[in-house]
Amino acid sequence: MRISYAWKWDGPNFHPSFDIRNRSGTRTYRLANIAYTRNDRKEVLYFDNKSIWDKDLVPGSISFLDNVAPVPKIHSVHECTGVEVTVRLQNGRQFWLKGQGPGQLRIGRMQRMAFWLREKIEKAAIPLE
Repeated sequence: MRISYAWKWDGPNFHPSFDIRNRSGTRTYRLANIAYTRNDRKEVLYFDNKSIWDKDLVPGSISFLDNVAPVPKIHSVHECTGVEVTVRLQNGRQFWLKGQGPGQLRIGRMQRMAFWLREKIEKAAIPLE
C-alpha cells in the first residue's frame, strides 16, 4: 500500500485528495477512516468516519479519492502544512502521513538510494552517438 495526498480547497473549506495504490497482488483492502492531528499526533483536530468508509481497494489498483469531507479546523494553506493525516484500514493497519508535498508519494530510503545509483550510472555511461 502506498498513500499520498494533496490539499485542495473550495472557498474557505480545505480537504485532502488521496492517491492510494494497492501494490499487493492478492489482497483486497477496505478503507475505514481518517484522523487529522498536529504535534506528532498529540493534538487531535478531526476524525472523518464517513468519507472513505467501506471503499474497496482491489489488488493492483490505483484509487484517486477526491470527495473527502472538509476539515473543520483548517482555514488556510499555511495551516494545512502542519496537519498530520492518518488513514486507517478496516483490518487495523494505519498509514501516518506527515507533511508531504502536493501530489507526491513518500519515497523510502531504499528507493531514494536506487534513484541516486541510477543517476550516477547514467552520468558515467559513455554516449553512443
